[in-house]
Amino acid sequence: MAAFDYAAYDQNGKVQSGVISADSERHARRLLKDRDLLPASLKEVSQASAEDTSRRWAFFGGRREARVNNFDLALLLQQQAILIQSGLPLEDALKMTIEQAETESQRRMVQSWRAEISEGRSFSDALRRSPYKIPESVVAGVGVGEESGHLHEVLRRLAEDIETSAENRKTVSRALIYPSTLMATSLIVVAIMMIWVVPKITAIFVSSKRELPMMTRIVMNLSDFTQNYGLYVGLGIALAIIVFKQLMRDLDRRRRWHQMLLNMPGLGRWIHMGNVADWSRSLGVLLANGVPALAALRIASAVVENLYLRSKMEAVTEAMRRGSTLQKALSEHLTGSGFLVHMVGSGEASSELDKMLLRVSEYYSVRLQNAVDIFMKLINPILIIFMGLVILSVVAAVMLPIMDMNNMI
Repeated sequence: MAAFDYAAYDQNGKVQSGVISADSERHARRLLKDRDLLPASLKEVSQASAEDTSRRWAFFGGRREARVNNFDLALLLQQQAILIQSGLPLEDALKMTIEQAETESQRRMVQSWRAEISEGRSFSDALRRSPYKIPESVVAGVGVGEESGHLHEVLRRLAEDIETSAENRKTVSRALIYPSTLMATSLIVVAIMMIWVVPKITAIFVSSKRELPMMTRIVMNLSDFTQNYGLYVGLGIALAIIVFKQLMRDLDRRRRWHQMLLNMPGLGRWIHMGNVADWSRSLGVLLANGVPALAALRIASAVVENLYLRSKMEAVTEAMRRGSTLQKALSEHLTGSGFLVHMVGSGEASSELDKMLLRVSEYYSVRLQNAVDIFMKLINPILIIFMGLVILSVVAAVMLPIMDMNNMI
């Protein structure tokens, strides 16, 4: 059953808006008429919410789906936890959240949940049936919270888990933004100099028919290459990116690529720590909320973004299903995580596995943040000096012949 975002007129002529669940658009219009509402506009929520982002995915042959901002989801779950703890029924809490939503995407998401709940479904079923892609770990945790009667506590834990996991995922990307921006800006500046500035100045040197310094000749050759083949190089890079995206749609190729990333010096260790931290936190939160161990392992494995590591975690889950302990399964299938294996063993021995996993997650998160901070402190001055030398070389290549001509005079 799909969810439809509607705007309709009531009997007093006022516009009412919201989300309604129906099998089809015709069914949705009939349900609105049963409520004495005259439909003015009707659009499926998944299409309305993903309209802006789906165009670029469709260009690459991707599937259209409504995506969820992790920070929005964490905020909404935190709000529900506070409102439910204060004594409000879930449907009233969702209604209040809709009225106070900060963004349109948040409003649509909560409306899709409330539409399912108004039809008698549980909160976990509403999240699962929502056109928005809610993580399975959240759905499972909410289901256990509803059964145990501690939904507000579970929602608060899940919100904290989502926020921390999102921060871990952004740690590495944030570390690469500044160096990438600096490199791109410098390359653009150098390209402009090579295409427009250097040729006009060096034309004077060529007409003088004098022997030019080595650096000047190198820069002139680079300038000629940029003018003649720069456009083709740019098109080749763009084509390579498109081909790469197409190749990465294949699951096996993407898994091998993720394995290569893990073997890269520095970056591979960051990816490993970030994924292990997410897995440990998700598994710890699920176990603390009462989710059965095998189901929690399966859900936590789906959280791992690196496909190669995910396959290892799935192998761990399978070993657990066959009767192995988690410590033994991790030591057999996951290399380079001695601290995790040791802490899991301690947790299994003391019956505090969930707490140990959360400590492991915190440990790897702190290590990842420290590693990125050190990298940023080292790479920024190095990049500035390197790009400064590049630009200085171009300027020197232009100035050396001029200075030589002045000495001749």
